[in-house]
Amino acid sequence: MLTTNRTSVKKLILTGMFTAVISILSLITIQTQPIPFTLSLFAIFLTGILLEPRYSFLAVLSYILLGAFGLPVFAGFRGGFHVLAGMTGGYIIGYPLIALITSKSYEIYALLNQKQKPTPKRYIYGIIRTAVLAAGMIIALAVDYLIGTLWFSFVSGSTISNSLAVCVYPFIAFDLLKIALAISLGLAIRKAVYRI
Repeated sequence: MLTTNRTSVKKLILTGMFTAVISILSLITIQTQPIPFTLSLFAIFLTGILLEPRYSFLAVLSYILLGAFGLPVFAGFRGGFHVLAGMTGGYIIGYPLIALITSKSYEIYALLNQKQKPTPKRYIYGIIRTAVLAAGMIIALAVDYLIGTLWFSFVSGSTISNSLAVCVYPFIAFDLLKIALAISLGLAIRKAVYRI
């Protein structure tokens, strides 16, 4: 019982730490209109790889709540509910789902890793496992694009095609790079810390 409590406390501390990491990295921006380039997604993908699903979801939700209550943790040192209600708020609202789907994708990756037997083809299996993880993260990104674009279109009165042209297409390559970097760093940290 004591061990379980200690584990839970440790996980909650890690959750708080990742909330802080997301908050800090979200402030690193290149200002473009109407959506800035930020490291928010990179931080959230990394959180999804390193924390269990419920804790990654909680870490990102906590970040959003901090911002909603006025702490300047959103891009451009902004905070307040009006940011979430604004044109780009839908993308932020979708962040917890990114973390959750990424965490679930990592669980599949870890399961495939456990089932792998030492063979000459282990490198091929490694590529397949990583591709599965990346595919899950791309699906998570697509879900966020969907939520954010629909919200942007509704609030701005723009068509879906125009919303995609402004809010999604310019960011796809950059966001895929974030996924690649998060996988590389996240798996390296996992290997060093968790031996998984």
